[in-house]
Amino acid sequence: MERVLIIRTSSLGDIVHGLPVAAALKKAYPWIHLAWMVEDRYRDLLAASPCVDERIVVHFRHWPRTLLDPRKRRTLLRLARLSTRRSFDVAIDLQGLIRSGLLSWGSLAPVRIGFPSADVREWPNALFSNLRPKGIPARSHVIDRNLALLHPLGVRTRERVFPLEIPLEWEQEVLPFFGPLISGCRRSLRVVIHPAAGWQTKEWSSRRYAEVGDRILGSWVAQVFLLWGPGEKQLAESVRACMRRDARLVPDLDIRGLMALLKNCDLYVGGDSGPLHLASALGTPVVAVYGPSDPVRNGPPGIRARVVRGSSACAPCWKRHCKDVRCMRSVTVEDLWAQVEGAVQEIRFEGKGPFAGPAGG
Repeated sequence: MERVLIIRTSSLGDIVHGLPVAAALKKAYPWIHLAWMVEDRYRDLLAASPCVDERIVVHFRHWPRTLLDPRKRRTLLRLARLSTRRSFDVAIDLQGLIRSGLLSWGSLAPVRIGFPSADVREWPNALFSNLRPKGIPARSHVIDRNLALLHPLGVRTRERVFPLEIPLEWEQEVLPFFGPLISGCRRSLRVVIHPAAGWQTKEWSSRRYAEVGDRILGSWVAQVFLLWGPGEKQLAESVRACMRRDARLVPDLDIRGLMALLKNCDLYVGGDSGPLHLASALGTPVVAVYGPSDPVRNGPPGIRARVVRGSSACAPCWKRHCKDVRCMRSVTVEDLWAQVEGAVQEIRFEGKGPFAGPAGG
């Protein structure tokens, strides 16, 4: 085995969850050439991974939704030919969709590994793989599910290694935004709050996030930064409008800037989203609010993670739309604040503090 292709084109959190597969492959077979097929908007995430030797960039965003569209068929054919010219020995489909299955099949790799039919997101995907792990526990974390795809290659591990090395120049572009690290003679605590979460059902109350932000600024010498992505700026602005103290809106960031920001903050607070998983993978302490999604399966991947769950009996339901969203409404400010305090205490113990407070007024 000399050349391996990983197919996981999107999204941000899912690509992060696939990184341990790349790390495990390189550890077991350090001589292999490892390529990764990824959407153009996430290419820089993989550029920061020393385990990925080649990125095959695809343009799936704003695609027509049906394979009957000739544009989609032509694009898939072009990508398949692109993969074929690289002569892969193994293709590993981490996505479980029809299109990822077609890309795996089109690569002409003699070994095409995918999920069992019971575990794919779109059932025809299983038709395109010829090797599968024997079984995957239903509520295992998505990282462990991904690593199970390496069993047919003789690699068995549950080690969560996230091979990411952020270049210094990426960090230098973002660090001035933080402002002075030292306030007087005291170290400033940097906290990123991300109120958006991809699905509306995974979003917590703007007013509650605002109260948590005010408590942080009132309890320690701190800076609070409100993070937003495409289509999320209004939500971040609503949190700032609800706050009594001053928080800063993060500028529009690309993947490079986002990675640098998350690496250099002290604490991340938010719901189940791609930036949450990226922050956790980078080793940043996170406090996460979970409702309709299951933290057992999709929890933040790092060891410095704290999760607050709603008390609703119907959760996790995985619904993107819900009139009630009682699972998120049941999480109180006190619930989240207790975890924030615990996380800050751990940061202090590491010698980064003391963030003595209050910061004033």
